[in-house]
Amino acid sequence: MGRGVEERCRYCGRALEAHLPEHRRNWPFCCRRCRLAELGRWFDERYVISRRTDDVADDAGPEPRPPGGDGGASPAEGIADNNT
Repeated sequence: MGRGVEERCRYCGRALEAHLPEHRRNWPFCCRRCRLAELGRWFDERYVISRRTDDVADDAGPEPRPPGGDGGASPAEGIADNNT
């Protein structure tokens, strides 16, 4: 039986070995240091999203419709205020 695709640390490129607890704990990085170094790159804004996010369609699908399916009434309508 052949080995699957070898995975590598996303920061340093070191081969990840699934049987090592440290590699499983820090996946997809080989160690805590690489995981935190990568996070630091995000905080330093070295990584950016390549396109405007408002131009991207939402992959979640259409917005849910309120019960009844008419789409006209807000869900809060018809709820009595018990404090009066």
